[in-house]
Amino acid sequence: MPAPTPEHPSRRLPRLLLILAAALLIARVATGVWESRHPRPTASAVRWRSLPQGVAESRETGKPVLYDFTAEWCGPCQMLNKEVFANPGDAQRIEALFVPVRVQDREREDGHNPAWVDSLQRHYRITGFPMLVVQGPDGGEPVVIDGYGGDREGELQSLARAAATVRTPRLRLQLPGPGNTR
Repeated sequence: MPAPTPEHPSRRLPRLLLILAAALLIARVATGVWESRHPRPTASAVRWRSLPQGVAESRETGKPVLYDFTAEWCGPCQMLNKEVFANPGDAQRIEALFVPVRVQDREREDGHNPAWVDSLQRHYRITGFPMLVVQGPDGGEPVVIDGYGGDREGELQSLARAAATVRTPRLRLQLPGPGNTR
């Protein structure tokens, strides 16, 4: 007696599984390519303030403002965020020295920036990203740190020097004379 023929050919199932496996492989490769070109932003451990909040806090505490001029599409900005700002210890050091204010450029994404972002970029002559600007609470000359080359410790040292530079009190000499009595 000849073997009974199955109602469904047995070759269809392996072919279907092979096609499904190939489709899943292609989807995973495409997802990997997309993720490498659009990395997920790393969450910052720094507590960023709004502009009005940061300026007010700077005046109250005497700490300088640290403006982080950044953009979502900027690779070095993402590296700075991941290597420095996302590090809890570094974030604590930054918040001890500064009142941090993030200034996010949205020109590429939205076609324009909010007016306050444009105003700050013009005021500080921002020409690229990332750019960190340290401004003392009394105004004065800001310290600008341009770019990030992947040297985390060097960046933290630059920030510490900038904080010391803008915090150095301006000495006012009071000479004895008419109207100056102690």
